[in-house]
Parts: sequence; C-alpha cells; structure tokens
Amino acid sequence: MIRHDVVENIFDMIDEMSLILAKELQIGYLEAMCDACENIVNAEIMQKVDEHLHVKLFEMCKKISEIEPQSEEVRKALQLAILKGLKSENLSLDTMTPDSIAMIIGYLGEKLILDLEMAAVADLTVGAGNLLTAVLNTFKKMPSSIYGADTDFGLIKIAKAMADMQDYEVQFFNQSSAQPLLMEPVDLIISDLPTSGIAGREDLDLDLVRAGCKYLPYLLIENHLCYLKPGGYAIYVVPNDLFSQSFSKEFHQIVSESAYIQMLLQLPESLFKDASLGKSLFVIRKKKTGLNAPSEALVVQLPPLNDPLKFSNTLTKVDDWIKINR
Repeated sequence: MIRHDVVENIFDMIDEMSLILAKELQIGYLEAMCDACENIVNAEIMQKVDEHLHVKLFEMCKKISEIEPQSEEVRKALQLAILKGLKSENLSLDTMTPDSIAMIIGYLGEKLILDLEMAAVADLTVGAGNLLTAVLNTFKKMPSSIYGADTDFGLIKIAKAMADMQDYEVQFFNQSSAQPLLMEPVDLIISDLPTSGIAGREDLDLDLVRAGCKYLPYLLIENHLCYLKPGGYAIYVVPNDLFSQSFSKEFHQIVSESAYIQMLLQLPESLFKDASLGKSLFVIRKKKTGLNAPSEALVVQLPPLNDPLKFSNTLTKVDDWIKINR
C-alpha cells in the first residue's frame, strides 16, 4: 500500500534539496535533482557547498533514509520532482509514460516471462526511467539483468538517479537503440517508442533505411530484434496508426521474418487528451526452434480503467490467450 504522506514528504525534501543545489551551483532544477539523489544514495554531500548548507543537506538525506520508503513511494516522489523540472525548463511532459500504461506492461511482462528472476530486461528508449522502474516495481521477482538506452544524456542522468534511488542496478547506454548496442540479447524489451529524434538515420545499418524508410518506430523495432533472445518478447507502446505509415508492408515483412506478432492492445482513449494521440501495446515474440506461431494475434480494445469489471474481464481474455499461445 502506497503511503501518500510518505510520497509527499520525500518529494518535499528532494524538492528543497534540488532548489538549494540549483541556486548554490547555478544549475537547472533537473540536474540539481540528480545531484540530490546522488547525495541520498551515497549518504554524503558530493558537491562543494558552504558548511551551513552542507549540514542542512546532510540532515535531509538522513531523514529520507530513516523513513525507509518503498521503491514505489520513491518513484512517485521522484516522478513529481521530474514533472516539476520538465515544466520549469519548458521540456515536453511526454517524456513520462503514464503509470497506468506501465502497470499494464508490467502485468503482461510477468505473465509472458515465466522465469523472470533468470531473465534480462531492457527499456531501449528509457527516457527518464519512469516506465522502466514502474514496470520493475510491479514484478514480484527481479530480473537478473536490467538495461536502458536513450539518446539524451540529461534523461539518462535522471534515469540513473531513478534507478539508484530504488536500488536497481541498471546498465545504461547513452545512444540510439536503432544503432548497434554493446548488449547481449535479452528476454524482454519494453519501450515507449518515440516518433522523432535521431538525426542521420540514413547512416543506420538497417534494411528499412536502405529501402528509404525514415519512420523511427519501424527502425527501432528492426534493430531491437537483434537484441531479443529466441523466444523472448518485446512490448511496445506505439501510435495507433503504426501500420498506416509508409513502408508498413516492408516493416511487417521484416518483423514476420524473425518474430511472431502476438498482440495489439489498443489503450483506453481516456488515457489521452485527444483520440488522435491514442496509443496501443504492440507485443511480438522472437522466433525459435520448436516455437509455433499463435493461431491468430490477439487484437483487443482495452476498456476504460474506471470500469473495473470490464477491464478485469478483458484481462481474463488476455490471460486465457497467453495460456494457450505461450
């Protein structure tokens, strides 16, 4: 059970520490928040500040550790701080995947991956780390290895702070996951796919690029297939019009050559400001010897989360499909 007073208390202290460090070091709020998290994790003040502030910051670090918060309480507190920082620095709030989507992805991941504690998991468009750590917090057993990749170094710093504050050991890559990664194949890839970002896509060593495709979700998924173990799953948050783009036929062919399309779950429209911004969960499984394709992919419109009976009935349908096709 999340203690909302604890979340508020942690946020207040991290916020105060961040404001102090931002003013003292003449840096932005988000960078200062990362510094505050570093202090908390290391139980010491890592920056050069005057003695009075050093004592004050150290006392706040002690207070947070004495609370002994749950991982999800820490994540929610940091989520509030990150949202404040994004607003103050006029950055897009789309960096943060909604918690309700993370909850569904975590649910699916745990159903699909039977030996989760032996599995390797990666978020290859990790952003600020909110989706990754929210999903990890839903798991009853922790994966053996965790990875994250993103092109934005500032976001990687925030994601590292997120992970460290929740005691998750994550190996981060500051690069596009449309490029080769120094990472062994994993059992589960999760990703809220951006539709823009990477410059110089023509230099990517991908079949779709050679065909002339520039649509980023397609390019990312093509490359991700190289980093998925045989029998492993990928769960993507994708635009509802994923299959309405140029080169969709070529994309479908490339995916089908090395993976089976498992599910396309359209997320509730109520999660989005505008129906045109709606998204779905696209689930694929890497082919392996002895593994058969599902008789048909599961295509479902998820009902609103505020209708628990309909939502529960839909999840039962998903569960039944997984039992038959796993």
